[in-house]
Amino acid sequence: MTFSNNQKSNVLIESICAYQFNPNPENIPKTTDKWVLASNLQKSIRRGLIDNAAGTAIKLVSVDAKYFWRRLLVIAYEDIGVSAIPLCHELLKTFRREALRRDLGAERVAAYFAETLANSRKSRSLCDAIAMLEFNVRLSEIEKRGFALTDSQLTNVICSADEPMLDRVAALRHICGYRENTYGSYRMITPARPDLMREVCNALALSETETTLFLSGQNTSESMNVALPVVIQLARGEQHDKQSSQNFEGTDGLLYATLDRHTRIGKRCFAKFAKEISPATEFFQKHPDLKPVDVLGVAVFIIEGSQLDHWVTFPESDDLRQTFERNFLEHTGLTGAAANELLTITSTNLPSLNRIRAEALKQDY
Repeated sequence: MTFSNNQKSNVLIESICAYQFNPNPENIPKTTDKWVLASNLQKSIRRGLIDNAAGTAIKLVSVDAKYFWRRLLVIAYEDIGVSAIPLCHELLKTFRREALRRDLGAERVAAYFAETLANSRKSRSLCDAIAMLEFNVRLSEIEKRGFALTDSQLTNVICSADEPMLDRVAALRHICGYRENTYGSYRMITPARPDLMREVCNALALSETETTLFLSGQNTSESMNVALPVVIQLARGEQHDKQSSQNFEGTDGLLYATLDRHTRIGKRCFAKFAKEISPATEFFQKHPDLKPVDVLGVAVFIIEGSQLDHWVTFPESDDLRQTFERNFLEHTGLTGAAANELLTITSTNLPSLNRIRAEALKQDY
């Protein structure tokens, strides 16, 4: 059965109205720190913890509604992506309709989408594809090659399955436009080229919905839309679902995994872990040039932060993830045996890190 746009809109509205909105206070964090709430929301969605995701969404939308909706859209691109294109499209449309959210009840709509995303199949391949470029230590060299290409050559690189994935994503980044942080301020390196972006969508036979997600993600998805055309092409082949049951590990609605490299409290926990947990202390004594907090932030993300409860794989997805993780570690100065050693230390001593996090949460919240 197919629906017109108006019918699809009505189906969505009916689904939101029928949603059993009865939040449990135990799942609503007490903190008003929006960075911690955003991290908790994303980790809960990744792990399929629907009650926690809905409770955190209710709190974050009450703290900063504008930020909540922008962050939720980024989460959809980053963690759901090509595994559920229609769901991402529904959220994109709702993101644009503030009056609809207000009429249906901001908290109800927020909880509905948080729970739906948490229940969904997931894929981080969009994020892996753009991040493996951004964290590549040869980024400047790779980007420089794009400046020598004509418009026609850029689109040919993007659309050719024979080109290395890194070059295809770099070419996409050129036509999507990007900025560079120089001396504390941003300057535009390449302007967005909607004409070339649409040309790529046509050449790769993207659907209308896929094209909308790619074009409309510009300036709203923190570059997570950039790799969408080529990842969609990769995902059209054979797919497999993988699942891993997840339990809530945290306190007062906050997952311990929430305290990550992007939160001040998480950074403090990593610093304490590096000083007090013997294997970590010994590791950083052997590698004095490394920055413990930065390196642990990356290792902890790989071990626990990117965990998904139900994800979609296709032949190239594991390679994308592994390339990103390798580049992410190398970006902090970790390669080879040292990288493997720290990942083992982090994984083995995760319970100790969580004890540190539990103490930090008691002190701060």
